[in-house]
Amino acid sequence: MGINKTELTWVRAVQDTGSSDALEQLVAKYQPMIQATINRFYLRMFDQDDWQQEARIVCYETCLLYETQRNCQFGAFYKLRFDHHVRNLVRHELAIKRQSNRQNISLEEMMITETFPNGFAPAQRETHALPEFDLPDYLALLSNFEFESFQVVLNLRSEQDVCHEYNCDQIQIKRAIARCHKKLRLYLAVG
Repeated sequence: MGINKTELTWVRAVQDTGSSDALEQLVAKYQPMIQATINRFYLRMFDQDDWQQEARIVCYETCLLYETQRNCQFGAFYKLRFDHHVRNLVRHELAIKRQSNRQNISLEEMMITETFPNGFAPAQRETHALPEFDLPDYLALLSNFEFESFQVVLNLRSEQDVCHEYNCDQIQIKRAIARCHKKLRLYLAVG
């Protein structure tokens, strides 16, 4: 089973003239495969447009690499390349996450080696005491909506639940969280 004639025409158009229309036709044809791949993976900060852009890039590169004279399926080649590309993106993201873990030094290790960041020694750190903080006293300063938004920050409630309960949107929750931060700064400054 080889490539169908219409698909071959689109691939050649991309190869010969860089036709964006032909590329869009190919991406549209393979949309179910693209969605299936997307649904298997999660990347932070990636929305649907980002995924579609990655699919277009890989489709374009696949067209350029595809040898039209061979009797093999373009779709299988594209699926393999897109799957590998997405796996590389996930691998890269995980490597970035682990990078901070590799750079961490435990407090015990710092105490043993006496290597403290920013030149602070343990004796100097002791002089920087935190202000007294009474959580119930601070929480009493918050309105009901601010209190619920504060729970979103602490991951005690979901943003969607609070939005549904108070008939509001995410922007209003973010504003309430900002007010919580401001009230906390004022509370610590006064206390």
